Amino acid sequence: MEAVRNTFRFLGMGVFFFSIALFLLTAVNNWIGFTSAVWLSGPFWRVYVFFAVSGILLYILITFRRKKDE
Repeated sequence: MEAVRNTFRFLGMGVFFFSIALFLLTAVNNWIGFTSAVWLSGPFWRVYVFFAVSGILLYILITFRRKKDE
């Protein structure tokens, strides 16, 4: 059971960091305009922020959960 929790915990952190990286890349692209890729256009930053919040919530909920024996 601990392996499953660790898997989801690291998945949450991975999603968080990947989403933050995509958000920053999108912000830099809107500022500098180095590519015209659709997934780096303005409206997609909301999707990346949503996934970042979801990833950090997954990590927090698994890491700081209440244990029944305490």
